[in-house]
Amino acid sequence: MRALLVLILTFATLPGFLPAQSAPWRLQAGADVTSVAEVSDAGYPAIPVSALLSLGARVSYAGGDIVVRLGGREVGLRVDSPGVTAEGRTLLMGSPVYSRGGVVYVPTEFLRILAGASGGLLSVDPQTHVARVDAAALASAASTPAPAAIPATPAPAPPAQTRRLVVIDAGHGGVDPGAVGPNGTREKMVTLAVSRRVAELLRDDPRFEVRMTRDRDTLIALRDRGRFANQWRDEGQPALFLSIHCNAHTSRAETGYETYFLSEARTADARRVQQMEDAAAQYEERPRGTGLDFILSDLRQNQYLRESSDWAQMIQNRLREVHPGPNRGVKQAGFAVLVGAFMPAVLVEIGFISNRAEESMLADAQQQETIARQLAAGVRDFFQVAERRQGS
Repeated sequence: MRALLVLILTFATLPGFLPAQSAPWRLQAGADVTSVAEVSDAGYPAIPVSALLSLGARVSYAGGDIVVRLGGREVGLRVDSPGVTAEGRTLLMGSPVYSRGGVVYVPTEFLRILAGASGGLLSVDPQTHVARVDAAALASAASTPAPAAIPATPAPAPPAQTRRLVVIDAGHGGVDPGAVGPNGTREKMVTLAVSRRVAELLRDDPRFEVRMTRDRDTLIALRDRGRFANQWRDEGQPALFLSIHCNAHTSRAETGYETYFLSEARTADARRVQQMEDAAAQYEERPRGTGLDFILSDLRQNQYLRESSDWAQMIQNRLREVHPGPNRGVKQAGFAVLVGAFMPAVLVEIGFISNRAEESMLADAQQQETIARQLAAGVRDFFQVAERRQGS
């Protein structure tokens, strides 16, 4: 037996016996640190281009063309190409940019190219997997942007004001499974399936610009989800933030659906749900913050509370048409994922995954389709009401 154990351990340490695990990248902007997993499914290390938002960059898309802006400097990329355009010069990376599952990935060597083009704002250490931006210098440089070249001229996009931004947030993901049902259904997979379908339904309407905080099984920090939504939103652009979750309770008899908007939790049950959903923070690196940060965030969010409350009721009304469980109503709680989104924002619990009957419903593709259609209808309801109010 001892010899067998030694043999197993020997094989387990051979190259290729176990999948290689790369250390995540630490993207740091001031006191904020974001951990981003490195993927190698294309045969070389890469990260989502959207992760650059954590460094204070802005990322824009026009077909296959991508422009990354950092401190007034612009760098151009194109999907399926290794070429990088910066300051009128074209550089070649060893591997191309690629898109998979709706997510655009850039080779990690792009971080070094971006650092070189940033004029000293960004530093990258490939050995320790750390990319650090000088937040103070970035803020100063952003106020006096330098001219730079953009790759191929993309087709003009409709003005942002004519398109309504809808940010769909699939709860949990990656190492955070969320709640798990008695038959093993994981919340993170249900929320991803429903969120993807809501996004597809809304993208069929040219009036909407639809973004997803995650469209694959990966962990996104709670504080980053709302921050991404803010960065995707152009000034004056109508916008909504919808976070989709499954509920759970120690009592397997609990059923139904409920929708939350951001405010202080008023009931013990609301506090229970808030604690359950905010528990995802255990998988994240905690940023250093101040009391002033929270106060400023709270003041900016307050202007959207009434709209968020009204929208939560619209979603409840839509789910009531199809959901077999009881209507548990509109509630309020201080969910971390909603705190940073400076736009009308709600969190919907589409059913209790801890209840066997509702777990089966949530895992069923046709039921997911039905719920997604009602959530998409709830988005349309909000903008229709808002437009009528503006007209009057």
